Amino acid sequence: MKRRLRFLALYVLPLFMPACTDSRGGGTWAGTTETLPNGAVRVRNPAAALWGPQNAWQLEAELVLGQVEGDGADVFASISGLQADAAGRIYVLDRQTNELRIFDAAGRHVRSVGRAGEGPGEYSAANGLLWMSEDTLLVVDQRGGRYTILSSEGDYVRSVRRRLGFYAWAFDGGMDGDRVYEVSTVGQSETPQLALLGTRVRGAEVEGGIAMTEQEVETGPRFIADTIMLPSPDGPLYEAFSVRTPRQGMVISVPFSGAPVHYLDGKSGVWYGHGRNPAVYHATVRGDTLAEILLGTEPVPVSPDEVTEWLAQPSIEQFRTLGGKLDADRIPRTKPYFDRITSDAEGNLWLTVPAGPQQVLFAILDPEGRYLGQLKVDGVRRDAYLSPLVRNDRLYFVGRDELDVQRVYVYRVNKS
Repeated sequence: MKRRLRFLALYVLPLFMPACTDSRGGGTWAGTTETLPNGAVRVRNPAAALWGPQNAWQLEAELVLGQVEGDGADVFASISGLQADAAGRIYVLDRQTNELRIFDAAGRHVRSVGRAGEGPGEYSAANGLLWMSEDTLLVVDQRGGRYTILSSEGDYVRSVRRRLGFYAWAFDGGMDGDRVYEVSTVGQSETPQLALLGTRVRGAEVEGGIAMTEQEVETGPRFIADTIMLPSPDGPLYEAFSVRTPRQGMVISVPFSGAPVHYLDGKSGVWYGHGRNPAVYHATVRGDTLAEILLGTEPVPVSPDEVTEWLAQPSIEQFRTLGGKLDADRIPRTKPYFDRITSDAEGNLWLTVPAGPQQVLFAILDPEGRYLGQLKVDGVRRDAYLSPLVRNDRLYFVGRDELDVQRVYVYRVNKS
């Protein structure tokens, strides 16, 4: 089953709401909003933030999980998933140990479950966490070919086969309805297209401890994923330098290059864009475009020192030893506008945007797509392969301090 997201119409109706006053006591928004013939909305944001000194949100440090060494549960080897529940409990998935570690809101260790293996509640390289409901957690184990369903207490419920022929360092996708969707490429290798591949994880029959999907019950081992074709982004899917010798090869990502970004909001919506373009789009998973949000911010330049630091990495020397060539002209002069999208319970969008070397920065948009302003965390470098989480009026993300120790950071979001 294939579906494709439809693009926005080209013609616009007369402009409405050229400026408005923020109902929360802020200043006047200088952007514009248009309604398109298909009913979608186009929002043009100014560079200036709507927040003022009196009503800007603030981030207050509340908790840090992660120790340099020891045998405690808060010594992490390789965090590959992060979630929090309504009670504030924190769920940390460690790929290297194949454990799910549960902490209470104060950071006290509650329980650890899981281990390496192929049996129930065991994993090969667990690399994602999703909520199926308020009390049901799904662990993604792409390499192990299964989705494991747990209670919020960490008790094993069942597993569902994953029949997708790829795995990655970190899961990219989300839940919608009774399906878990994964972002992947489909089609010919010369002209790949992005798609969401969905597997039903609710209401499946169980055979030998592994739940069967609806398709497997009807057709046996042959599996056909529910496929939603995503729009081709206005930019490359992936940029890299590569070298191949008779015995080995090596691929290195082009630094500061933008990439497609997708976020399933769990409400039958898909937010998407490309890091090289100052625009975020909203559509339903059925393919109807709802909004186009244009950002007014200027791109952040890439400094010569940042390029020099990238070139000094040991992997670059290894690449050159193999005969690889680095074309400096392929390195962008500016950084991506954003590399992650997430949202909070009120529908505000949080975009992770370029920041300093030990800094985490977010651009915040309200539910109408208006640019509110930025929130900043100093002294931390966020692990970009894991999406931040906003829940319980708190920001959760995985990052590293100056010691390069992987930790979970929790900040209270104080809203004026």
